[in-house]
Amino acid sequence: MLKNLIWVCLSAFFLSACSDGNKQYQSKEQAEQALYSLNQFLRPTSNVISTGISESQWPFSDAYLKERHTIYQAMQSLELSASDKQLLDYLVIAERFPQRYFSWPVYIPVLENMLEYNQHQDIAAGIASWISFTQQQLVAAKESKLRLNSIELDALQTQVSKSLSRKDLPVVIKHTLTDFNAFLASYTPRGSAGLHGLSNGGPWYQSKLNYFSGATQAPINWLVAVQSQLKGSKQQAYPLNLATDHQHSVLEQRFSLSKSQTTGFDWAQNYQNLRDSAQQAATGLSDAERIFWLAMMETDLGIHYHAWTVQQAKVNLLKRLKMTPQQADYLVADIIFYPAYSFSFAALVTAL
Repeated sequence: MLKNLIWVCLSAFFLSACSDGNKQYQSKEQAEQALYSLNQFLRPTSNVISTGISESQWPFSDAYLKERHTIYQAMQSLELSASDKQLLDYLVIAERFPQRYFSWPVYIPVLENMLEYNQHQDIAAGIASWISFTQQQLVAAKESKLRLNSIELDALQTQVSKSLSRKDLPVVIKHTLTDFNAFLASYTPRGSAGLHGLSNGGPWYQSKLNYFSGATQAPINWLVAVQSQLKGSKQQAYPLNLATDHQHSVLEQRFSLSKSQTTGFDWAQNYQNLRDSAQQAATGLSDAERIFWLAMMETDLGIHYHAWTVQQAKVNLLKRLKMTPQQADYLVADIIFYPAYSFSFAALVTAL
């Protein structure tokens, strides 16, 4: 009931952008522009919104989910490359899984993105309503046995604390965010860090493995194959220059300066096709980087399939790679936030 009231208020406050079920696009580029606009608060682009915020642009609201589905369905009729078709299929499959309950992806500064826009147009009431909606989604998630893990909860609390410290925070947002902060302080995270700890998390992880690897194999088969590749390998030192936050995955950071980036339409990949970029780069890796990505795959499977604890995952990385404990902490969090991304380098696994 409260969630419905929140979005009724939002509808009254903003011009509603109703989705046209028959909407069509003449090209992939037109559809991508629609996704850029839809996901503006998740992944801001250079195409800054200047005509007001529609209801569908509030992440994971009912209007957002409806509009996103409409765009995906319209794209099914476009002539897409095989790679783009695989990406679209992956995103359509992902609609079945419980991300909608976690409307604030904890590795993305969603609120800061909203507050940045608020400096140009007053959307403070809408932001406050979206924060309340996010809290209600987490309550609904708990009823469906879906909870944040401790790493995700800590990341979300860090973001909330940062925003609360802003001197320019509008009063209406401060009150709502303070309540949300109190809610998070009493929130009990789930015990398992990996997707397997979520209801329906196993199939969700499998869908990610299938897409990023480009092959359909059970996690246990991948684990046997990866460990076969690692057998007898010595601890390697691979130079890491990691970001200070997790807004961009380690895989994306790997290609941040590359001239061979390929484009995509998944906001979580920052509109790059990271899998294709990795496939192109796989044959030219140094031995140290090859071991790095194999160790990342092994740890990914440990966390999301075998339900390793954060400490077990960290120990495994330190066993395989010469790095600081702080770097290992960062990589474990990256694997939690971006499941199966390392399998973009699945071409390194030749034992299957």
